[in-house]
Amino acid sequence: MIPIAKPYIGPEEQQAVADVLASGMLASGPKVHAFEHAFADYCQATGAAACSSGTAGLCVAVTALELPRGSKVLTTPFSFIATANCLQYAGCVPVFTDVDPQSFMLTAAGVKEALERDPSIKAVLPVHLYGQACEIHEIVAIAHAKGVYVIEDCAQAHGASEDGVPVGAIGDLGVFSFYPTKNMTTGEGGIITGSDETLLERCRLFIDHGAPQRYHHTKLGFNYRMTSLAASIGLCQLARLPEWNRQRRANAHRLSTALAGIPGLQTPYERPNGEHVFHQYVLTVTERARLQAQLQEAGVGSAVHYPCLISDQPYYQSLGYTSDGLPIARALTETVLSLPVHPALTEAELETIIAAVRAFAPAEYRAVPV
Repeated sequence: MIPIAKPYIGPEEQQAVADVLASGMLASGPKVHAFEHAFADYCQATGAAACSSGTAGLCVAVTALELPRGSKVLTTPFSFIATANCLQYAGCVPVFTDVDPQSFMLTAAGVKEALERDPSIKAVLPVHLYGQACEIHEIVAIAHAKGVYVIEDCAQAHGASEDGVPVGAIGDLGVFSFYPTKNMTTGEGGIITGSDETLLERCRLFIDHGAPQRYHHTKLGFNYRMTSLAASIGLCQLARLPEWNRQRRANAHRLSTALAGIPGLQTPYERPNGEHVFHQYVLTVTERARLQAQLQEAGVGSAVHYPCLISDQPYYQSLGYTSDGLPIARALTETVLSLPVHPALTEAELETIIAAVRAFAPAEYRAVPV
């Protein structure tokens, strides 16, 4: 089976971990600080605060805004549930708005309309979905003009950019995940980036028990620290990330060229002023179940990201949320399908994926292009 994701842990990562184990300094230490500096530089951000997971990073970033309890935060319903749960963690109230039918993300126009409709919204949490930047510069300009914060959810967008500027350096804060299936991994882990030193310092304090120095606690905080073991892996992976992203883009363009024009199937849209790093290669397809069965038979892995809107999850339904007014996002849950695009794919595997998809198509589209 060709897997939907294939994390790579090479001899460099293994040696880096062995070196940390031999040092005896396993918890947060110099390796973590080195990783923070390297990742901040990669994102063109002023600084970064490493943490134990992407979800922890989102919770910390929202908490760092110090919004009054009950504050409303605008976000997308079409994402992993952590995007909204972090708001509840910080005592905020998620407000969902519909997404763009091509990019599947929040739009600047949609954010502007939502902020004008409800001036009590205090922050916006857009998601850079599947490896592509949303209209983040325009969203930030609209939000800041109204005194509204922006936290970028960059969990799937390591290295993505808009107008040449990396995500994670545009909003007030950005949050990345290093879960094993991401474009780079630390095993588990996350990082918060930004250029507002006040907000970053609040994040650092919250991650480490609210203590600027040992046994001196100035704020409420908890242990959300990254380990030196994770950071040592991250430093190795970060060095490879540009080449891995280049290969993901090459694989995606190979797939899109070969699958273009098949009736009932749409290849991923790429925004013209951004660089998509293809954390996922996501089709929309009208007969998804039939295509998934075809792929399974051919030994090709696939996945649905996401089969249910956050607002349709049982927990959010219990809070009174509905998906009324979210027709585009709701429709996407029934049509999106992710294919393998990871950098470990061989040419033979790409041909197998293409042939399996084209076998689903009408007869005149089934020949695999050379």
